[in-house]
Amino acid sequence: MNDRHRLLVVANETIAAPHLLGMIGDRVAAGASEVLLVAPALTSRLHYWWSDEDDGYRRARERLKVSLDHLRAAGIDARGAVGDADPLLAIDDSIRTFAPDELIVATHPEGRSNWLEHGLVVQARERFGLPITHVEVLDATSVATRTAEVSDPDAPPRERHEVRDWLWFVLAGVLAIGGTVLTALFVMTGMSDTALVWWVIFGDLGLKAVAFVIVWMVFQRRPRADRLDY
Repeated sequence: MNDRHRLLVVANETIAAPHLLGMIGDRVAAGASEVLLVAPALTSRLHYWWSDEDDGYRRARERLKVSLDHLRAAGIDARGAVGDADPLLAIDDSIRTFAPDELIVATHPEGRSNWLEHGLVVQARERFGLPITHVEVLDATSVATRTAEVSDPDAPPRERHEVRDWLWFVLAGVLAIGGTVLTALFVMTGMSDTALVWWVIFGDLGLKAVAFVIVWMVFQRRPRADRLDY
């Protein structure tokens, strides 16, 4: 019979925060015998597409080293790992390899955390059958602002900005299609060739360029497929 209690901690830039490290110490004192600290490599989608994740991994390793040094200085034996840039995948990979009994997710506070904006904690609660504690930390040197257990009744049921993002997508579609419709109308009304060329270049293509920028900006904020940034 395996009576070891395994604690998995997944954190972004808050991984070295004293409050989080203290919470880990409390869990160890309460019986957690194995601790795995995971820092997802924080990379942008552009770097992800270019397979240029070296800087994200380097910074994640640095944060891990600082945190593990603090834990070991406090007499806590913990392991560390750099996880996937997608924190959900990082959690999933760690669950498969570490088989934790409990999960702590540390983020910046609401309004500053892309992880929260994209519903990481909500999705983790829905996907993984583990006790999950969410702790919000102002920065790497401050105490937590709020700690929410798995039974938190205020947990949002969906991504906070899902409706807003769909409205932006609709606007982009209207602009893109509207430019084409206007071009067709100008052709049918006999607009001169010169004026039509200028309209297509600066009007129709301009509207489509604005639509592309809107879609790109929304995509930069949202998960790539099921993936999240920090």
